[in-house]
Amino acid sequence: MAALTQSAIDALLGVLTTAIQDEARLIGGVHSDMKFIKDEMDSMNGFLLHLNKMESEHDDQVRAWMKQVREVSYVAEDCVDRYRRVLGSYGEGWGRGGCAGTLAFVLAHPKAYLQLHKLGKQIAELKARVHDVGERRQRYDVNVPTGRDLKMVQNKLPDQEEEKREAFVHALEKDVVGTPGWFRPTAQHARAPAPASAPDPDPLDALLLEDVRGPSEAAMMRAILKKCCPPDHPRGAGGVLAEAEAEANAKAELDIDPREAAAFRCTRKMFLCAMYVYPYPTSQELKKLKDKVVGVTEQELKELKDKVGVEAHGPGVVGAQEARKQVMIFCYSILTTQQKSCLQYLTAFLHEKEISRTSMVRRWVAEGLVGKEPGGGRTTTTPEEAGERCFRELLLRGFIRAARWSDAGTVKSCVMDDPVRDFIDGITKSENFVAELPVHLDRQLKIRSIVQRRASMPPPPPPPMLVPRCNLRCCGGGCTWLLDDHRASEDDTAKDPMDELVDFIRGLPELYRLNVLDLGGCTGLKSRHLKSFAEVKCLKYLSLRNTDVSRLHATHINKLKLLETLDIRETNIPPRDTVSIYLPKLKHLLAGRFSKTTTATTMPAVEKGSLVTVHMPDSIGSMRDMETLSHVQVSMDGAELQGVAKLHQLRKLGVVVHANTTTAAFLGRVIYMLAANLRSLSIWVAIAVPHTTTTPTTQQGGGTGILDISSMYEMASSLALENLDIKGKMSLPSWIERTSKLANVTLRDTEMDGGDTLRRLATVQSLRCLKLSRKAFTEQALRFKDVQFQALKFLVVEGDAVTRIAFFDDAAPKLEKIVWTIGGGSKIAQMYNEDLIVGINHLPLLKEIELRASFKLTNLSKWTNQQAATSGIPRYGIRYISSSDGQLITELPRTGTHTTLSLPAGVIN
Repeated sequence: MAALTQSAIDALLGVLTTAIQDEARLIGGVHSDMKFIKDEMDSMNGFLLHLNKMESEHDDQVRAWMKQVREVSYVAEDCVDRYRRVLGSYGEGWGRGGCAGTLAFVLAHPKAYLQLHKLGKQIAELKARVHDVGERRQRYDVNVPTGRDLKMVQNKLPDQEEEKREAFVHALEKDVVGTPGWFRPTAQHARAPAPASAPDPDPLDALLLEDVRGPSEAAMMRAILKKCCPPDHPRGAGGVLAEAEAEANAKAELDIDPREAAAFRCTRKMFLCAMYVYPYPTSQELKKLKDKVVGVTEQELKELKDKVGVEAHGPGVVGAQEARKQVMIFCYSILTTQQKSCLQYLTAFLHEKEISRTSMVRRWVAEGLVGKEPGGGRTTTTPEEAGERCFRELLLRGFIRAARWSDAGTVKSCVMDDPVRDFIDGITKSENFVAELPVHLDRQLKIRSIVQRRASMPPPPPPPMLVPRCNLRCCGGGCTWLLDDHRASEDDTAKDPMDELVDFIRGLPELYRLNVLDLGGCTGLKSRHLKSFAEVKCLKYLSLRNTDVSRLHATHINKLKLLETLDIRETNIPPRDTVSIYLPKLKHLLAGRFSKTTTATTMPAVEKGSLVTVHMPDSIGSMRDMETLSHVQVSMDGAELQGVAKLHQLRKLGVVVHANTTTAAFLGRVIYMLAANLRSLSIWVAIAVPHTTTTPTTQQGGGTGILDISSMYEMASSLALENLDIKGKMSLPSWIERTSKLANVTLRDTEMDGGDTLRRLATVQSLRCLKLSRKAFTEQALRFKDVQFQALKFLVVEGDAVTRIAFFDDAAPKLEKIVWTIGGGSKIAQMYNEDLIVGINHLPLLKEIELRASFKLTNLSKWTNQQAATSGIPRYGIRYISSSDGQLITELPRTGTHTTLSLPAGVIN
């Protein structure tokens, strides 16, 4: 269990390598101390790399030594990093010009010199501590245990192999192996997009059919799973039950403890996924696991007795619970070091109902868990890419489960099932040698518990009223009544959780580095709290998402020189509060909220569903590390986009702009300059209404009211763009037909010509998902005719504008899913048995149609019951989803004879 320890050393080595490069600027013997620490840590890291590959379990002596190494690594990294920050804040002033230059620096910056001197002493003390830890390993003879090296799975796989693995996990998620159903997710669980078609084969059988397992290995795998099965379960780990047998066992399954059932389901999925993605274990490794879980068979006992003449213990030496634990340990042991570290960090999310994928990946990056090669070497991928790959691996291996998906099938959030959560919690605590979590994880849990306690409290009361109070004063010639104002008395015994959080952070040890501060969802957040949080100079991740913070003062936030992620989505921060922000290390600026009601009192008026966001920082061009700019607004002429064009690391750009030729030119320049790296582009065209006139000003700068950014046609071949989202009146760029990687296109209220737009989009060979929202097209009917979408798999339609979709021959041969969200004001609600979708027979790979609306449940139930009486093998399914809560109402299988889809009048509210 060397994952966390090795991760800590890797982070320290990276910091030390950078710190010792400039010897001249280090005080006295600090350079030699750092060099000694680096050399020692290099040696320890080599030992841990070897230790981490061994199949043998670590004994208490090894684990105790690893804990000591991990602790000194965390402290050393913090100390060296602080030393570099103090030194770097004074530019070239220190260590230049010999003794005279040093003396001038000391006289000019005495406080900084004292800080550096103090940190230098701490580094010297760390040198002695590192030396003691190294000697302690030799003193107590801590060695690599004997055993074979485990073969680690490759991280990067071809796209086809990724799809194959995802399909295998999808079969496990469907879980059609045995009826009636405790294997299946409950109705409360989110469900992956799945066709309502014929049952898939048993995933275990599918795994064994890969011809990578022999009969003996297959038998051992079945025996292991059978032992993990809950007691008294009638099915065991066998394959698909016969119908009669399934009905006979249905009652028995209902009596099983749901927690036991969930634990077996998780263990089974993890084990089968491990065998699928890690086909290297030999028969000896499987037999070793089988012996731990099942014991030895009667035949093996007899052979052993004949060989040694000693009576051995009988089979089945462990129960189902211990068997599941051993299987989970086996699955955990074959993860890479980074995957183990990221998985253990998930214990910081124990209080969360769901875990956002992007937030989790960015927190991994902020904590330094991903994106670094062992030993502090360089890597060719960005930390975010490494984090995304790690997330996919943990998802595919069953340690986490998808909770919500995007329309294109991308996982947006995940959960950890209780059995996995308990297992990871136990593993993490065992590495810390105590009953609690490691310090850095325990403190993150403490922060989130305070935040969530404040979020669950009622809103704070209004400021207390001023109460008049009369005091009688004697003043020489007589008495005068004076009026004193004071606050009304109230109970001050209950401390505000936000004040408690401020005190908690202030009380952290001096050498402790707090990288992540997630305040998402809390209330009662005042400016004084943010001012205190801004004193945490080492902060890299700050989330204010969905808080009631009212201001974001640049004088406070600009103190966070190391901040990499600032999330202010779903807040009421005034738009101009971000203009003066300058954060040199910032990588991700996430902003914007969608209004829930129509506001006519503001100028301009805010329509329900509109995007309200903050302004682009004036110094954006100097934040050269920026990778994500999400939903920020530029001025009328778009001048700030000139700075955006300098951000060559930018991968995701979302801007709110005005439709004029000046802005179009600047935006075209941005795409031209960032073509090689820009992956996602979101453009929202604003409708500006000035205070002095009622005439829209979108035509300022020589514009026509329709944004056109087609001027960079010559650069289209080099575009790396994968996602394009357009909102408002904007023409489809002419260069879109030559993009080679564009996979997702979203059009909202663009009012384009449907026929021409579909013909042009059909030429995009890589397009997988097309989303049309509200008045994307001027036509009410979508006609996929005389076009051929080669790769389109998902079609999403939203709003009331579209009333009919028609498919013709070869229009979308790979289309798998159609999602149609129908609004309450749609004409469809008044239509009577008219076909909504026609030409379904021209979609050979269609698996699912999903209708989302505010349904009248009684009428819908009658309608679906009438339609359900069909015979034949289902080819696709229709899922009826409530648009209010997203819950599945009913599902209707359809055969190949059903070539149209219709709804009767009165089914939709």
